[in-house]
Amino acid sequence: MHFSCKISNSVLTLLEEQGEDLTTLYEQTPISVELLRDSSYWISAPDMENLLEAALRLPLKSDSGNVLQKAGHEGPELRAWGVLDSVLRMMPRPQEIFNQPEQFLSYFISPKPPIENLRRTDMGISFDLPLPAEQYPLVTTYLKAAFESLPVYVGQPPAQCEWEGITLNLNWSTQQSTMISESVGHQVSPELFQSLIDDLQRTQREREDLQKYVTDLEEKIRGYEKQSLVKAAQNTEAATTEKATLWAHESPLSHLDFDSETPSYVLSQNLARLHDYMVRAQQLITMLAAQGKMTPAVKEAMRRVDWEFVKAQYPRTVLESMEVIKKAYNKNKDKEGTHHV
Repeated sequence: MHFSCKISNSVLTLLEEQGEDLTTLYEQTPISVELLRDSSYWISAPDMENLLEAALRLPLKSDSGNVLQKAGHEGPELRAWGVLDSVLRMMPRPQEIFNQPEQFLSYFISPKPPIENLRRTDMGISFDLPLPAEQYPLVTTYLKAAFESLPVYVGQPPAQCEWEGITLNLNWSTQQSTMISESVGHQVSPELFQSLIDDLQRTQREREDLQKYVTDLEEKIRGYEKQSLVKAAQNTEAATTEKATLWAHESPLSHLDFDSETPSYVLSQNLARLHDYMVRAQQLITMLAAQGKMTPAVKEAMRRVDWEFVKAQYPRTVLESMEVIKKAYNKNKDKEGTHHV
């Protein structure tokens, strides 16, 4: 399931208008800012929920209450929904907006969610939606507030929306149902209105088809990249094994004839293993970086353990240890020679 970037664009637009610094948020999000601000783009449901969660964690300058609720309520002023904004302003009355609730919801949720138990009255509408509010609480918080703002598009007070479990109830006042049709500036011919809706739906379908094509293409590219990385890792592992063998032969201990049962021999073998383990760890980090998995959290963890220093210092430490073993070995040999004399 995917959610429309009308949601992310609304929240980001609100925060920017409040003068908030979004640099940290953009750094933590793997999706480009351009896509998050594109009202016609879609991202996966978990990615949208994670983005909103990260936005709520920001240290905001202004204390304006629930950011998601405010972004939903101020939808008519933010104008972050693209073409849908203009179409909503031409609606003759709020009831028309939810004439086909599944179609309206499809502007925010993909694939189009099926609606069940639809009930209409002069003062509201209710239906069951297969999207439990508890599953994506942040997204549903925004959508609930956005639904309440719909009558504002035609100059009327906000509605009241309740979303419990899978049941959504939207209610507006009696005044709205009698006065809106008389409002000046909203007299749009049914033919023009339907034409606008048809154009919007067609454009959305075209966008969805194009995005699906791009997503499939990106998946294939990632598959090819993964295969290339695996092959590169295998080649690197083979090269590392060769280097490790060469390193063992060229080490300070390579010419020493150790007895396989002496502590010196065991220690030298353990040092060789540790060296191999460190090389493998470097390979793993290199692969993660190539796959784009070096998130800010991972980079911060590497900074805390001072990885660059460890990587540079480790070979020196191993060689120094080898020198110590070599000196101890030679000293012991000298003693044995003196004893025989």
